[in-house]
Amino acid sequence: MRLSNVKPRTIAVFLLMLGFVYFLVKLVTFKALVVFFNVLLIFINSVFLFAFFEVRQQKRHVPEKWPFVSIVIPNYNGEASLLRCIDAVKAMEYQGKKEIIVVDDGSTDSSMRLLRSVKGIRLIAKKKNAGKGAVLNSGIRAANGEVIATIDSDTFPASDSLVKMVPMLMGKIDGGARGAKIKGLAPRSGRIGAVTGFVRPANTKGIVEKIQEVEYLVAFGFFQAVLADINAILVTPGPMSVYTAKALREIGGFDEENITEDMEIAFRLREHGYRIVTNTDTKIYTEVPRTVGRLFRQRVRWYRGKFFNTIKYSGMLFNPKYGEFGMFTFPFSVIVEWCVVLFVFIFIAANIENVARFAGVLAQSYSLGIDLSVVAPKFLLFDSSLVFYLIGACFYIFFLYVSHSIARNDIGIRKLPEIAVFIVVYGFFILAVFFYGFLKEINSSEYAW
Repeated sequence: MRLSNVKPRTIAVFLLMLGFVYFLVKLVTFKALVVFFNVLLIFINSVFLFAFFEVRQQKRHVPEKWPFVSIVIPNYNGEASLLRCIDAVKAMEYQGKKEIIVVDDGSTDSSMRLLRSVKGIRLIAKKKNAGKGAVLNSGIRAANGEVIATIDSDTFPASDSLVKMVPMLMGKIDGGARGAKIKGLAPRSGRIGAVTGFVRPANTKGIVEKIQEVEYLVAFGFFQAVLADINAILVTPGPMSVYTAKALREIGGFDEENITEDMEIAFRLREHGYRIVTNTDTKIYTEVPRTVGRLFRQRVRWYRGKFFNTIKYSGMLFNPKYGEFGMFTFPFSVIVEWCVVLFVFIFIAANIENVARFAGVLAQSYSLGIDLSVVAPKFLLFDSSLVFYLIGACFYIFFLYVSHSIARNDIGIRKLPEIAVFIVVYGFFILAVFFYGFLKEINSSEYAW
């Protein structure tokens, strides 16, 4: 976001929030606010931790009749990975009938030339770029299957992905589980509309990719297993998810104007009474950003999409109709993100006077010829959160251990550097992403992929 594109209202909102937080810091002190936010995070992590110990083992379903599956692959300028994706999809084992539909979204690279030479697929070519939601809907309309799997063109599912995921759509979840035992919460029984898998980075050579590998392990290992068990999954991942065709058509397909269509459709499925489950034994490998800049842009888009969908589905917040999703996962995910944004404001506000005082000392030192190293800045107020940071690190070390167990991976010595970077540094990166995304939303900046 260039300074020349910053709107006056963005500056006004920024200063207004900074002023409010400055008053808050003066009222209750910086340390008290840090303690409050960290206690909140410890509470949320503790809930997930205790919920994990009650997660039920996934049952392997074997359908009497394997349904017809339509696999929809949206593509835009995916020449580098497209053929590898199609080969992986063709190699997927499946006892029933399947079809592969590739929808090209007006690519300007060599995608169309490559696709015309591929046999065994149905090709739908868009003349103009319409966006991923529109492309997916074109594939859904053309699909003949009872089950529809959507797979990004930079994704390479394991050969047994369909065999493991499709059977989970064939039945209903038994009632009488934890959600049904809490007064006022909806039971966990209901129709299954979608199945997710264990998404893993396909490229893990550089440090940026290795850090994402750690992140994906926790997100799609520990957390996804818990969220599925309490019926509170927030997103059906774009790399690969499997849906019933009936559910997709009932809810009207994907939102074509949404920049995080995989999150929006998960909210809408839930709004229509569908449940989303996961199979953590399914390995789905996808290309991830290789540079910090690309990763930053991707995560800003994800955060802005979450911000947009939070407003769109605000009626689900603290709504017992949607069980643990409405009463815990959705609202607390929003609270954590706002806490991150507010923490930046609090840190700035808590140090305004210190920065001004330090600037005065620097000016005076310069005029008197004093060595500036003597007055090096020692005002940053982070010390009070150190204990809580260490507690949070302990939580994530355990989450990582569990996630590696779910993925059947060993935590070798070679992985310790990226784990250390993830625990020590990555949180600050995400903090910057949330804050920048918040400013872009306030500024109503154009969405970019």
